[in-house]
Amino acid sequence: MNIKHGKLEIIWQRDLLGNGMEEKIARVSLTLPQDLLDELDRSLEAQSYASRSEAVRDSLRDFLANYRWRHGLKGDRLGVVAVLYEHGVRGLTDTLVEIQHENAGIIKAVQHLHADPKNCLETLIVKGPAKDIRKLVDRLGALRGVKQAKLVVV
Repeated sequence: MNIKHGKLEIIWQRDLLGNGMEEKIARVSLTLPQDLLDELDRSLEAQSYASRSEAVRDSLRDFLANYRWRHGLKGDRLGVVAVLYEHGVRGLTDTLVEIQHENAGIIKAVQHLHADPKNCLETLIVKGPAKDIRKLVDRLGALRGVKQAKLVVV
């Protein structure tokens, strides 16, 4: 049975997990740069994935597990935020500097590396309340042009 809600299609599949129960599956579409899709396909072949969908589901599970872990942090923390971004995205570098100044209370040092002709990597050493660090990482990761924002705590 299929039910459509705007761009989301919900599909009922029987016994997907082999436990005799129906599971509700949503069908979504993604827009990806061709080079990212090509790299995904090469990676899927190397890892013997059955489909792109399975790889995307695994990636989403990892993304959500990281989010849950980050949002479970408490107290004062010391760590590093690694931010990989495309420096040619209009306004992004200005926004990153602005965010760094707004968070000067928890950002103790910043290192900048020109990773390749299109991308930069910045590491931010952070120290302070976990909730403030979490907000910083969430905000950085949501910016258009930021490819990754990863937190490591020590």
